[in-house]
Amino acid sequence: MCDYTQVEYACGHLRYTVKAWCTRYQETHRRCPANVIAIEHRLDEKCGDCRDTSTRHGPSAYGMSR
Repeated sequence: MCDYTQVEYACGHLRYTVKAWCTRYQETHRRCPANVIAIEHRLDEKCGDCRDTSTRHGPSAYGMSR
């Protein structure tokens, strides 16, 4: 099983970031059930889906128009 960190944000959303891929994943590139080995609390920030869109980087942030 691949090892993951569970990240809890101020908005209440949870995200899972991989700490280490297992041998099975490395060979097949098929994800197996997550094995949460750590929990991280980021209660001072919102997740990427809830963050203010003006703080995201995109083409307009670099002077390019869409």
